[in-house]
Amino acid sequence: MRRFSLDRNYAIATGVTIAVIVYGSLYPFDFHVPAGGQGPVLTLLESWADTYSRGDLIANILLYLPLGFFGILATTNAAGWKRLVLVTAFGAALSALMELTQYYDEGRVTNATDVYSNSLGTALGAAAGYIIGVEIRWPLLRGIAANRVPTLLLTAWIAYRLYPYVPTIDLHKYWDTLKPIVLSPRLAPYDFFRHTAIWLTVYTLVATVSRKDRPWLVVPLFAGAVLLAKVLIINTTLSVAETAGAGLAYVIWLMLAGHVRLRLGVVALLFSLTVLAQRLEPFQFQAEAHQFGWIPFLSFMQGSIEVDVMSFLEKFFLYGGWIWLLVTSDLRLRSAASLVAALLFLTSWAETYLPHRSAEITDCVMALVIAGIFALIDQDRPASFTSSQPASRP
Repeated sequence: MRRFSLDRNYAIATGVTIAVIVYGSLYPFDFHVPAGGQGPVLTLLESWADTYSRGDLIANILLYLPLGFFGILATTNAAGWKRLVLVTAFGAALSALMELTQYYDEGRVTNATDVYSNSLGTALGAAAGYIIGVEIRWPLLRGIAANRVPTLLLTAWIAYRLYPYVPTIDLHKYWDTLKPIVLSPRLAPYDFFRHTAIWLTVYTLVATVSRKDRPWLVVPLFAGAVLLAKVLIINTTLSVAETAGAGLAYVIWLMLAGHVRLRLGVVALLFSLTVLAQRLEPFQFQAEAHQFGWIPFLSFMQGSIEVDVMSFLEKFFLYGGWIWLLVTSDLRLRSAASLVAALLFLTSWAETYLPHRSAEITDCVMALVIAGIFALIDQDRPASFTSSQPASRP
């Protein structure tokens, strides 16, 4: 009978994920015994049939997805269904523990519906990790399994771009989505540049994953699917800048197809400028600075879980994509992470002079954590950053 064993790198990644969940669930750690309360267990049990919003449901699922993903990859030498059950049960137990503890945490609410959604998120993440971790015959899935860092970045981008993932058959919604393009097309230069740089990065990631499966065809099909999904999904819109940026990015990507290193350098430069500009816009600096926050993830703790998860996914793509592009451009991971973290710290400090900005250490810390996760999940394939560069021809 085979015993469970742990993969060291994925076990560390799982531990980091657990630490983030605990930190996010219990901050500000202001514990007290509620006066006249009935206790955490009864409170949790009585909330078993409470209703919850679609946004909170999706956000809670996404919050525990990484736990299931890294958790099942960390467990080895056991049948797949046993690992799925073990990891899902662990996620459910962790969620229940967090909910029970939140009973004593000021400003937190104990609710059984969070346990349901967190458990589902753990199970979905574990299923995705299991698929990536097994021997796969399908070429595209093999590319996904062999390029886990680009796959994680693409997943984060899709997750925040297509939220809330719910399609509709309302024709009025379709028209409202296309109306800005058809009736009042306006192309703002900055938005056009930003979308072009982001689409170029997305195309590079897609080409890396599908390099042996006609990336010149997969790339526009992927872009078309995303744009169509934005038409079909509720609460999403399209702009001229986004669609035009997707088109121009593909033209640039094809023009540089025969020069891989040049293309990577161009994409890395444009994306770097985009991230820096996005952090400093609207470039209206004040004479006096407001306070800089030294507590990591403080702004995440003060918003709704729905907004926080979407913001985290966007930043994971931006900072992770920035690091990945620098590494694929022949910079060492440690150097790339240090450079990105330093620039994020400097721009965060500059944000103290920008109105309505939350200037804090969070983004710098995020970059270092993301780089650490990249190092852990790619340590068993040390050449994957460079060997998985897009094919030299489209």
